[in-house]
Amino acid sequence: MISSLINRQYGSSTGKEEFSIDFLLTKLQCHQDDEYPGIFSTSNSAPSSDLLYACKFSQSPGFEHIVALANEDGKIAFQDTNVVGKARPVHGTQAHENAIFDLCWAPSSWQIVTASGDQTSILFDIGRSSISPISIFRGHTASIKSVDFSPTNSSLFASGSRDGAIMVWDTRGSIHLKAENVIKNAHPVQAFTEVKTSRTKKRTTPSASGVSSVTSVLFQNDYTLLSAGAADGNIHVWDLRKNYTVYKGDPLPKTSIPYGWLTCRSGIASLSLDPGKTLLYAAAMDDVIYEFNVASYDENPVGVYGGHEQHSFYIKSCLSGDGKYLISGSSDDHAYVWKVGAGPRPLLKLDGHGAEVTCVAWSSNNVPKVLTCADDVRHRIWRINTTEETNDADNIREIRGHAYKFDAQTPIPKSCEEALVRIKKKVNVVPALGCKTPKSILKVNQNTRILDRTPDILANSPRSSNEHLLIGTPRIVLSPLTSINELTPNQSGNSSNINRAAASRRLEMDRTDYSSPTRDLPNYVADGVSPHSKIRSSTKRKKLDWLTDLSRKITPNSQNKMRRIK
Repeated sequence: MISSLINRQYGSSTGKEEFSIDFLLTKLQCHQDDEYPGIFSTSNSAPSSDLLYACKFSQSPGFEHIVALANEDGKIAFQDTNVVGKARPVHGTQAHENAIFDLCWAPSSWQIVTASGDQTSILFDIGRSSISPISIFRGHTASIKSVDFSPTNSSLFASGSRDGAIMVWDTRGSIHLKAENVIKNAHPVQAFTEVKTSRTKKRTTPSASGVSSVTSVLFQNDYTLLSAGAADGNIHVWDLRKNYTVYKGDPLPKTSIPYGWLTCRSGIASLSLDPGKTLLYAAAMDDVIYEFNVASYDENPVGVYGGHEQHSFYIKSCLSGDGKYLISGSSDDHAYVWKVGAGPRPLLKLDGHGAEVTCVAWSSNNVPKVLTCADDVRHRIWRINTTEETNDADNIREIRGHAYKFDAQTPIPKSCEEALVRIKKKVNVVPALGCKTPKSILKVNQNTRILDRTPDILANSPRSSNEHLLIGTPRIVLSPLTSINELTPNQSGNSSNINRAAASRRLEMDRTDYSSPTRDLPNYVADGVSPHSKIRSSTKRKKLDWLTDLSRKITPNSQNKMRRIK
């Protein structure tokens, strides 16, 4: 469909420049007929002054042009984006008595589930002429912030709430249902408390000091759920085959991606998965969107994207239907588009809103179509301009928004530069085996000369013995990254090293390059200083005080040899 659009607008590509989707996206614009003043009430023709909090395009084949909208007054509406009409009102239905923060389409079904501030989720049937509720799900004790359906099971969905709990629901049953699985305190806030170990020594230990709001839940597959919190700085991976409801203490996730070490601003506003379910995009509160490889759950990001401003948890991000483009709202009244794997610089800036751009949506059909919502109580549909550009004054006044392309020489966003520096320090500082090395051992390693051949080096190793005569050289035995240069821009500022190829990094280790982690540890037995060694060192023993010496007696043993006892 895209190729036919190009041929219709620009003719055959023979002998001409080959147009790509990147070029088509630069033609995105919002006409005045695609600007809508919120959701209208069915009983009142006046536009609503309530902000939109959620928008999602349908994923059903043939209906990708239908978008669901929800606002802070609890109304929900469905809009056909293929129909263009000036000042055409979008009427909604009162679904909740409080704000709707999120919604999700059921796979292969004309149903939709909502997340509301009234602490409930409602499953609606939208296949009929009117929107009718099917089931009400109660159990949370605070506002529900996120909901998501299982990718293959339309009867299973999860909800995350401000009360810190994640609940998994089965839609089959009566009108009032109970959660099948409850993960309480899914993202506890860690605090450090001082514990007195002796009369003079104190040590700090981590402890859970509070509950962190769950900002996003996302199914990776039928049995794996991803979640993010507002304060703990971790992305947790949950195995839903476990029954977390019976846990008395804080539940332990299957694994965790500790984003918190990257920055002190550790909140995550939203999560997005690519169609292959292997790349995760976390929109963090430090103005950076981090790309993680969730096929291996590596804690080191494989890419970063920046240039926007994330000052609110209401600002969301999402992927295009093919997973090649990333879009996010921003606090600077714009929306930004990145090409996945092309570096941290944005590809486009969508200009036209008069307030903070919050939730965004990207249609999954072949022709790019973007929807943005802002705090100016306007939502806009951005389409590709297929008409010839003119300087007609009337035409210019009718255009309410343009897409501006960033130059390749645009500097890397400062937030991404800071993130790359932190990633580099993290990779270089953390020991390869994931444990801290005592300072005493490091001191011995720096002052010890390695022998020409040690037991863990093969006798027929092709490397010369001089290569092993290293003094004070740190050894990285197992490293998840091939090179830190893949995550760090070079001196010229080129960031093309950050690409999707980094997501497929695998642990590689050559037998000849392997060195034992205990190679440089001191050998107390060989040195004759071990207390259990028969060959004792001639080192002069420290003189004991009279009370300790008096308490030790010397008695003959059965073989007339002297034995010292306490």
